[in-house]
Amino acid sequence: MALFFSHFALAQITLCALLLFPLRKQNPSINLFVILMLCASGYLLSSLFSPAPYSLLGWLTQILLNALPGVFWLVSLSVFGDHTKLRRWQYVVASLTMAVPLASALIEVVFSLNIKDYVAIHGLLKYGMLALELVLICHALVISITYWRDDLVQERRYIRGGVIAVSALYIIAVIALEQVLDVQWDGLNILISVSFAALITAINVLLFQLKESSLFETVKTQQAVEEEKAAQPKKSLDLARVVQSMEQDKLYRQDGITISELAKHLAIHEYKLRNLINQELGYRNFNDFLNHYRIKEVTESLSSTEFDHLPVLTLALESGFRSLSSFNKAFKNTHGITPTAFRKQAS
Repeated sequence: MALFFSHFALAQITLCALLLFPLRKQNPSINLFVILMLCASGYLLSSLFSPAPYSLLGWLTQILLNALPGVFWLVSLSVFGDHTKLRRWQYVVASLTMAVPLASALIEVVFSLNIKDYVAIHGLLKYGMLALELVLICHALVISITYWRDDLVQERRYIRGGVIAVSALYIIAVIALEQVLDVQWDGLNILISVSFAALITAINVLLFQLKESSLFETVKTQQAVEEEKAAQPKKSLDLARVVQSMEQDKLYRQDGITISELAKHLAIHEYKLRNLINQELGYRNFNDFLNHYRIKEVTESLSSTEFDHLPVLTLALESGFRSLSSFNKAFKNTHGITPTAFRKQAS
């Protein structure tokens, strides 16, 4: 049974990679996700064929298998970092999960020695890499939980929350069972294979689910058309209330305000509020929506001589920013220069 589900998961991974590969130029995250699928295939190949340690297939599977945690971490950073470009040091850290085991294996081959004979060095490499893998996967899990709430794109929230978080939990469980606890149970391989096949299938369903309108042209009934027209005035009214809560009530100033709190204040269902801010106002992230009004307020203050006596930090905190660093980053993304330079130009 384990063999069947492993082959099934490998077929699902291949399908996912083939479907995503033509789209790789549209988004850097797709490239990383394709590489992640290849790394996952290395995990399956090692369990399916049990290749000899220093054979060509053995080297390939070990490289892919060791690279998996680092690539998964990069995927999580790339998927959630809408305005963040991955930095060189992040690639370096991610590559350590592959480079260190590969270097130790090459040293064993070149110098004809067994690192296991050197207990201290072997323990440092084994548990050091294990700790690094767990830290990267746990950090990916924290990122998915932290940023999932503020995402306004409903489909992407499902993929982020489902794919990243569930995959992170699965990888942590496998590492804990196989490497940390070294569980010796005959049914463990079956359980891992079935879970992995289910996870990959769920990922493919989430990534490539089809709307019925993409296969069959649908014709709206007269009742549906009338209901849609009737909903438009209420939708416009709700949108006006959302804008008013920002421009007049200045709710963006509230410390740590969340989309659920704003929804309760406006007496609007949270999912409707997400759709309004995303589809009508064009924001993909709730913090971006709030920061637009915060930056607008600070920009007006920096342009006015009335507030020359107030430090930039004071203006930032009063507008709702929690720190000067987050304010400077958001301000520079908007205006292309620092708040201090903007104030000097305005004066």
